[in-house]
Amino acid sequence: MSAVDLLPTLSPETLLAFMVAMLVLALTPGPGFLAVVARAMSRGFGAGLAATAGLVLGDLLFLALAILGLSALAAVLGDFFLVVKWLGAAYLVWLGIALWRSGGAAAQSTPPDTPRPKTSHRGSLALGFLVTLGNPKVILFYGAFLPTFVDLGSLTLGDVLLLGTVVAAVLFAVLGVYAFLAARAGRAMTSSRAQRWLNRVTGGLLVGAGVAVATR
Repeated sequence: MSAVDLLPTLSPETLLAFMVAMLVLALTPGPGFLAVVARAMSRGFGAGLAATAGLVLGDLLFLALAILGLSALAAVLGDFFLVVKWLGAAYLVWLGIALWRSGGAAAQSTPPDTPRPKTSHRGSLALGFLVTLGNPKVILFYGAFLPTFVDLGSLTLGDVLLLGTVVAAVLFAVLGVYAFLAARAGRAMTSSRAQRWLNRVTGGLLVGAGVAVATR
């Protein structure tokens, strides 16, 4: 590989068009948005960011598959993605039901400014990744829409890194704001009754995300 292959060749216009398309994709409500908001409301901002990181990893995987030839790989991996889709949907519904059934008594004596206990965010990361793998909207974007304005066959390594950076930056910027606002809303509900309703709302969001993944 020569030094030329490492340099970006995408025009500013093409890069801007891709950035706008990613922004529209990120702003369009879907299973990923619901998962991030629900996770941030129930577990805090860190959990929302972890779920966003999982979404980003899934998007980067689909970007790589699109560059390598998503159409050819789809015939081989089609059954795999179908299984992942159902597993992700079932996991979302299970989390939503568990959260819906949980009580709110623990929040009664917790002051609003008390830091949340530190917990592992690996589950939120995996949740975001699974949701992306089973989201047809993301598959359609990278498999059908992206090749219409980016010549995937002529991309250099620099181009790929640049596109990946745009994907991560846009998703973290948009969903990070949603996660922050959702986490603030979750922390504002400190009474037992409010926490119970919060659990029901976030549980309903997770169930809704699971249903959206399963039925698309």
